[in-house]
Amino acid sequence: MRQPSPRARQSVEQASLKPAAYLHHMPRWLPPVLVAVAFAGGIAVRGWVGAVLLLVVTAFLAWLAVLSWPALGAQGRALRVLILAALVGLALWQGLR
Repeated sequence: MRQPSPRARQSVEQASLKPAAYLHHMPRWLPPVLVAVAFAGGIAVRGWVGAVLLLVVTAFLAWLAVLSWPALGAQGRALRVLILAALVGLALWQGLR
């Protein structure tokens, strides 16, 4: 499997500095609560509104997965890919309801 270039990695990390700093200044309990509310809303609301909420959760978790990728082993990477794929599938299913 091809490894991303160090420049691409640095670019992602550089772009993530401001959002990560913003999250760091929030109360510790707020980001998980917002993700849980968006997920619950995505499950509860039928149609594309629910799908968009689920895709927002997926995008946030994908961003965290990208940032933690170098520190993960093969099982951790596989689990994150599986969870993200399941969320995308759930969003598609919700959007078609």
